[in-house]
Amino acid sequence: MRPFLLLLCLAAVQLYAAEERTFRIRFGLTDQKPSSWDGSVRVSGGQATALRSWRPRGEDRIEGLSSWQLATTKGVKFKYRNWEPEPSSPVPDYVYHPGIFLTVAAEGDARVDINTAQGAFSFRLADAAPGRPLRFLNGAVIVERAAGYASVSEQGAGKGRESGFADLVGDGEGYWTAWVGYRDWSNRVFARRFDGRAFGETVELTGGPSDVYKVKLAADGQGGFWAVWSDQREGNFDLYARRFDGSSWGAEQRLTTDPQPDIHQALATDADGGVWLVWQGFREGRADIFGRRWSEGSWSAEQRISASSNDDWNPAIAADKDGRVWVAWDTYDKGDYDVVMRRHDASGWSPVTAVADTPRYEAYPSLRCDAQGRLWAAWNESDMQWGKDTGWLLNRPATQLYQSRWMRLAVYENDSWREPLASLEASLPQELQGFNDFPRVEIDGSGRLWVLFRHRFLRQREVPPTAASHRAAWESFVTGFDGQSWSTPMPLAVSQHRSDAGLGFAALASGGLAAAWATDNRIYDELIFEHGEVFAGEIPRLSGPVVSARTRPRVQDELTFFSGHPNEVQDLERIRGYRIESGGKTYRIYRGDTHRHTEYSGDGNNDGSLNDTYRYALNAAELDYLGLSDHHNSGGPNIEYINWLLQQRVDVFHAPGRFVPLFGYERGESYPNGHRNVFFAKRGNPTLPTQPREQETSSAQVGLYDYLKKYDGISIPHTPATGMGTDWRDNDPEVEPLVEIYQGDRVSAEYEGAPKAAIAGDETSQAGGFKPKGYVWNAWEKGYKIGVQASSDHLSTHISYSCTIAEEFSRDGLIAAMKQRHNYAATDNIILDYRLRDGSKEYLQGDIVTAAGRKPQLAVKVIGTAPIRQIDIIRGKEFVYTVQNQGPEVDLTFVDNDPPSGESYYYVRVQQANDEMAWSSPIWVVRK
Repeated sequence: MRPFLLLLCLAAVQLYAAEERTFRIRFGLTDQKPSSWDGSVRVSGGQATALRSWRPRGEDRIEGLSSWQLATTKGVKFKYRNWEPEPSSPVPDYVYHPGIFLTVAAEGDARVDINTAQGAFSFRLADAAPGRPLRFLNGAVIVERAAGYASVSEQGAGKGRESGFADLVGDGEGYWTAWVGYRDWSNRVFARRFDGRAFGETVELTGGPSDVYKVKLAADGQGGFWAVWSDQREGNFDLYARRFDGSSWGAEQRLTTDPQPDIHQALATDADGGVWLVWQGFREGRADIFGRRWSEGSWSAEQRISASSNDDWNPAIAADKDGRVWVAWDTYDKGDYDVVMRRHDASGWSPVTAVADTPRYEAYPSLRCDAQGRLWAAWNESDMQWGKDTGWLLNRPATQLYQSRWMRLAVYENDSWREPLASLEASLPQELQGFNDFPRVEIDGSGRLWVLFRHRFLRQREVPPTAASHRAAWESFVTGFDGQSWSTPMPLAVSQHRSDAGLGFAALASGGLAAAWATDNRIYDELIFEHGEVFAGEIPRLSGPVVSARTRPRVQDELTFFSGHPNEVQDLERIRGYRIESGGKTYRIYRGDTHRHTEYSGDGNNDGSLNDTYRYALNAAELDYLGLSDHHNSGGPNIEYINWLLQQRVDVFHAPGRFVPLFGYERGESYPNGHRNVFFAKRGNPTLPTQPREQETSSAQVGLYDYLKKYDGISIPHTPATGMGTDWRDNDPEVEPLVEIYQGDRVSAEYEGAPKAAIAGDETSQAGGFKPKGYVWNAWEKGYKIGVQASSDHLSTHISYSCTIAEEFSRDGLIAAMKQRHNYAATDNIILDYRLRDGSKEYLQGDIVTAAGRKPQLAVKVIGTAPIRQIDIIRGKEFVYTVQNQGPEVDLTFVDNDPPSGESYYYVRVQQANDEMAWSSPIWVVRK
């Protein structure tokens, strides 16, 4: 860890009778150019107990508990490239504002005196009330209360020890916090209790190295506390639990046994003290919501709560004072994500009813019941046709995975949904509007509603929606609602992390609230992972009365959209039902994507979370497999912990028979060496960091091919005719069997001027630069035996498919088929069955045929999703057969009556009337 990360200075460990209060103090808010904000603090009537940089940068210095060296710095502007739309007006200069988190302990009121290079100011603790910021130096400084915070995980535990995915539950005057800690290619569940004065010892709840995916907590009516986590054992994730009886943690209990994953658990305690557990479980490939209840020492039988035949996701649960229990989740039942719910009472389960069911993306609900028995719900929203057709060449794109994100809030009373007159999103300050994630609702002892949420901070403010977003952090804030208005959001200190880092939020017996959260301590120069740590603290209480919420009936927007794929369900059924019988073997076509990024990539901060990417694959695209390829550098899987997290999630969403994700990453080298997406069938392989000599040698892949052979992997060059591409200086067909011939985020790499390809002299015709030596035709001309596929990269969705023709639907089966080049590329669910017959023998696309002088007979069957404009059979660079203006299904045979001597190759290209395309892998013919 870099020395400047150690910005936190704490007083000697002791217990203070004094109350501690934390403040965020921001400097330079009116600065137009970089300025020094070096300064110092003095507390009269109390003492500073913690001092930390707010958004730390490499040049920041914190000196003890009394002084700092900080400055406003020039903002990093987005550099527009010639293929991007020009801004309609000049992009203004801006600066980054520094700040500190200052914690003060005082028995009564105290005065804080701050002196800076730009002037001095003072404030009394009593004047800096929660939710009421103070301004100084003509608005250049803002002082505001922040949540209290303390490091719960082993602070400074050292390299290789990481913590994250925290939860929290109230316990008397204090609370329990649990989290997942990582070390040496395994993790464990830890818990720690805060008794209102100090933290106790850390307790390990798992019995040694584990493979845990998230932990959740709850209290029961008998004074006990539950921790429930999902752990992979014997190849599957199931739920396990332990109960704390007031003195010790009991034996582990296994709560699920199905052979497919059980994940995303949530807990609540009902009016009788029973503990309800709900979760998302895959059954025969589809995800449903299930539940169980613990009471009087035992768990009830598992029951299915959701009713959809499509996937149901991420349940939330709440219980009211009258014994009712509410469960909400989001469902893909109608072909977009909607939030729905069911109520359980003495008569059983109610029917499924809608919370939010417009054509928009509506997901990740949170629930809480207030003292009046009303149910409050919050969830995320994005625009319509989420994850459908988006990409570089589209004139009318749908919604990218993280193109937009906002929060919605509603209350259910008297069997109808209402919403506050004061909109949550509209009430936020401008700097916090938009890109708000994962709202969590809670009610404090005064009846005040609170919402805890994550907000994205971008290093570059004006990134266009067509460009990958480099560097960001999601920070946590909490705001309270008194029935009429929302308070100014208070920050959670040191909360910078990914969007999906997880939050714990709970009411305390004292009437207050507490939160637990994870940070990766990213520095704001580069905004990439540094060290995983868990914090917890109490939320400052707001003053003033809480009145009955002013609400109005919630009327959902009437929205209209036109699907770009009205027959997608039938198209999917057709391609999944298709069988290729050849050589005594049966093959199926498996549709996948081997080039997608998430927020784990340094430039993936508008690509969405890891889980949203798997949602996209399972639902919006209905893929059979996914190979995520987050960049190995810049905070990516070159870091062992990040590599482990990414590989674990591959197993989390593995649903045999339906969805088979692969282990992988992107290894980046600029032209002429080229970017490669690297994949494995087995978990646990390290990355291969790039070496400086790779740019200095005539052999581009120094060590890569040996590495792939050692770990039984493959690599796939992408966008070969761009600045990320290659001049085809090398290839090893054993481990590099495929190339990305088409990418949704850019264009075709078939040959210059080909359909969907760039044109020389027009640098705006593709993103990423123009390097014509990288065209796939040039690789084939060199004699490389390399097949083709299509994938997405950043931003683009639903228009790039790697179609793998495999005997076995498993990771090993898919990789084996790719190594044989049994693969084609498509922009839609097009069936392209291409074979070569040589006497009594038949070969599939991608095969190498040694012919005995006979004329090659090519059999092509295409079943399209629209009428077919043209089918070409291409030998070398020569178009030897073309058929045009056909229906959606074509079955043809071509005999090459004039084959060249020596070696040649043949491939098929399909163009539909709606511009969708498919490209086969070649079949190589070597004549004796």
